[in-house]
Amino acid sequence: MKQQFEREKEQLQKVHAPKELESRLRNRLDHLPNQKQRRSGKVWRRLAALIIISILIGYNYQSLAYYGKKIIGYDPVISNTLQQLNDSGMGQTINKSITFEDGTTFTIDGIIVDENQLIMFYTLESPGSIVKNTEYDHQPINITGFLTNASHESGMGEVSEDEKVIRGTHSFETPNGFAKELTVHFHETTETLTFSYNPEKAMGHTIKQTINEKVILNEALLTFQTIEASPTSTIIKGKGDKELIESLNFEQMELIVNGEKINLLSNGYSTNITGTTFEITYDAIPTDSNPLEVTLHLPNDQVLKIYRD
Repeated sequence: MKQQFEREKEQLQKVHAPKELESRLRNRLDHLPNQKQRRSGKVWRRLAALIIISILIGYNYQSLAYYGKKIIGYDPVISNTLQQLNDSGMGQTINKSITFEDGTTFTIDGIIVDENQLIMFYTLESPGSIVKNTEYDHQPINITGFLTNASHESGMGEVSEDEKVIRGTHSFETPNGFAKELTVHFHETTETLTFSYNPEKAMGHTIKQTINEKVILNEALLTFQTIEASPTSTIIKGKGDKELIESLNFEQMELIVNGEKINLLSNGYSTNITGTTFEITYDAIPTDSNPLEVTLHLPNDQVLKIYRD
């Protein structure tokens, strides 16, 4: 452990902030309705021991969290997709914190935004074990702003070895393109955290296509309406019979692109006066293949070609 700490210390000492960092910080350029029924909508965390705490002993890692636009220290808790976007400098640095009455501090380290979602990189530090004292685990529920009420969709994180720190990500619906300031609301408290946001740094979509493919499953109709692919995720939306959708195991569906299975991130459905709709969210799909074909494998062994470029 001591040798690893010394290696990390030597590496951090070699890192230098870019010359324009001070002016960017001074100008604050980089400061950043109904809940759907989601089967994987609740926040989940893998309680795995990390050595992050021991590595960062003696350092103020919040002040070391950013150099330029790249978020560092999140490699163990983000996907390859987010890592690539992060390495490319697609994030916005925030570094804004709130300390609750129980002494727990929630810090928004940075965000990555595209047309499908807002991904928040966060650090939660508590005075005691978060595992043994679940009240320390303050969870955000939504983000508001100008024409924005973005619901929390999913989250994950890693708990430190001493169980006092969680580092991870939370995913929200995309904020409005005219919002310049966003406010995070938390579960079971009226306290909020507001931060500046630059909508011009949000990424768009790579595919936005109408599908309108209908299939019969268990003698009921299911319609796949649209596919929206962005740099962070791929969302397939549809509608159908309420009982069918409620009984479906969306995890049995496979999104295949160029022969490669794309990871399922979440799925959910909602019902209102217009009917029952569903969303299936997968990881980002590659865009460097020609032609690009998206194939959906259904539970009854049907194969649906939903997109071809």
